[in-house]
Amino acid sequence: MESDKAHKALLKISTEKNFGLLRRYLEKSEPIEIKLSSLPLVEYLSSVVVSQQLSTKAAKTIWSRVHPLVKSYTNYANLDAELRLGGLSRSKANYVIGLIGNLNLSTLQKNDLMKMSNIEFESLLLANKGIGPWSVQMARMFYLGDADVMPINDLGIKHAHEHFFSEHALNEKFYEPFRPWRTYLSLFMWQSLS
Repeated sequence: MESDKAHKALLKISTEKNFGLLRRYLEKSEPIEIKLSSLPLVEYLSSVVVSQQLSTKAAKTIWSRVHPLVKSYTNYANLDAELRLGGLSRSKANYVIGLIGNLNLSTLQKNDLMKMSNIEFESLLLANKGIGPWSVQMARMFYLGDADVMPINDLGIKHAHEHFFSEHALNEKFYEPFRPWRTYLSLFMWQSLS
């Protein structure tokens, strides 16, 4: 399995680079699989918008109220008010309505997206209000299953970096040696925070 291969590779890299804290953490950790979303793209992106700048618990609660509206909206006139009642801010409600109204996104299948280059995929998503680089990275990781994404601007990654690599600057170059397994490294880093 890819997760086993990634776990072994990350252990090897952490040993070679003398990242003792990470190596010890990986030694006592089981491989982690990337959990892919089975939602249609618009619903998935809406869930990402909902989760922006919220705790996981708060995001799950709000998404449980908003998802049925996104999944089966029937009346645009009431959608804003219903999304706001579900717990979304005015701007997030507008972002979700924009995603729902984007016919290009709603017609694309996962196979179509898998054929795109990272740049094409990023351009497609960034054309939507409310979708920024972090959202694109989450989609690459948890919608497409890209094994090599490092969201260095994610707050959890920043905290885990301080723990595991406090003597190193947080930047893209630092994480180059972990290619092509940076998504898996991210999963371990997030897991270490719990």
